Amino acid sequence: MIKFNVVLFIFLIGLDLVYTDGIGTVEVDLAAATNAIGKKKKPEESIPVIEIRGEGKPMTAAQIRALEETSNGGPLDIKGWSFTGKFDLRPVACPHAAKRLDFVTFHYKGFLEDGKKFDQTYGRGPIRIQLGTGMVMPGLDKGMRGMCDTELRKISVPFRLSRKNKSKVWKHIPNDEHRLNFNIEMLEVEEWTLEKQFKFMDLNNDTYLTESELVRFAETMRKEFGKTWKNEDIDNILAARYYILYFDANSDSKISFEEFKQIIERDQATMETAAKQKTQIAELKNGSNKKKPQKEGRKRDPGFAWILDFNNDGIVSIEENDMADQVFQGPPAILPVFNKDEL
Repeated sequence: MIKFNVVLFIFLIGLDLVYTDGIGTVEVDLAAATNAIGKKKKPEESIPVIEIRGEGKPMTAAQIRALEETSNGGPLDIKGWSFTGKFDLRPVACPHAAKRLDFVTFHYKGFLEDGKKFDQTYGRGPIRIQLGTGMVMPGLDKGMRGMCDTELRKISVPFRLSRKNKSKVWKHIPNDEHRLNFNIEMLEVEEWTLEKQFKFMDLNNDTYLTESELVRFAETMRKEFGKTWKNEDIDNILAARYYILYFDANSDSKISFEEFKQIIERDQATMETAAKQKTQIAELKNGSNKKKPQKEGRKRDPGFAWILDFNNDGIVSIEENDMADQVFQGPPAILPVFNKDEL
């Protein structure tokens, strides 16, 4: 709660009520006060001049930005545009624009809101991430969607979309309360496939996923990119063990690409059926012209976190996240059972 002090000046001048809110200071015109001395005062000039000073803490930049968001009717969003003039290098032909799950390789230069450069990847090597899986701050993840090979793009990220867990790759990016501006050079956009997803997780390139390798994959994602489980109680070893049971159709304690492909495709078919059923139910309840309600949660991650979607509806709900640490202590409800000729 803000307290106020009331100060009565020794001379009276015909000024309006002066107010300060703890952020700025109102200047008084002393020349006008000096000229008023010795002159016959009008009745309205006998009104005391009162100054009210707030004793609360000044608003932080984050609080000011929050007020801006409210006044604008929504959250501050990213601003993105391609370079112009001699730097306009967006290719005429773009066989594949980056979208969620694609792997992208890029360089960046990062600048504070005042234009001061805080970091660049030139000189130490580009970064390769998978979009839409929590490997980069939300602002850059969103800002790089639609980019093509060799494209240059400027992305201005507001503070609320620039937060990311500190990690080896992102350790130079400040947790600033203002916008961060990035110059992105997209080197390569790789369209997502099951083969690339499997290879991304196969850290030793031996064409198999094992329990120890999955644990190492989770640790690598955390240390390098700050990607962690939303449920902090999840144990990597129990999650890896559950993952192996979920995919290991021939019970040899490791996952081949064929097993990986069969289970993912099985789940995708179940997800597609569930989506159609939800649409039909929503149309019957609300009418075909009404927008169907969206389930609260995140889209399913095709990596290690694939096992979080326990009902195979394509969305990892808050409830599923909260119960995951307990579920991983037992075997999967759906086991990888196929005929021999299916594998």
